[in-house]
Amino acid sequence: MPNIKIAKQKAWEFYNKWRQEATYSPALKCNVRISLKGWNHLAGNIDHEGYGKKRTASDAYRRLMLLPYAKGIIEKSTTIQNIITKNGRTFYGIEAMVIVKEDGKELPRKVRVVLIEDAAGNKIFYSVMDKKQRQLSLIKLSNNTRNNIKK
Repeated sequence: MPNIKIAKQKAWEFYNKWRQEATYSPALKCNVRISLKGWNHLAGNIDHEGYGKKRTASDAYRRLMLLPYAKGIIEKSTTIQNIITKNGRTFYGIEAMVIVKEDGKELPRKVRVVLIEDAAGNKIFYSVMDKKQRQLSLIKLSNNTRNNIKK
């Protein structure tokens, strides 16, 4: 893992620039706010309202590196995969399969973006995470197995 301070600084530069842009979500049919709430949650900071989550350096790094993918998923996805209400707050999940560059390799990942709805109904970017996907391979049945399958 590269230097976390350098990675965090580069991610902050991307995030801060993103905060200045309008980000429209076709899935939600509205603009999504990019705020410090999302940054604190990803980076492992706790803000003055108690939002955020302590994270290990490797978890924070992985999530921060997914920020450009999160932006693209919000702007391109037309489907909300799930909606959850927890403690009076509504969370929206948007997912996509993307090719993520990791350790010089391009690997398939399922990336989930989480948006939260505030009291005024605004949608706010909250989190991004990934899940490694196994490479699909074809399984060839041997002649013995094929012969044992009843028709």
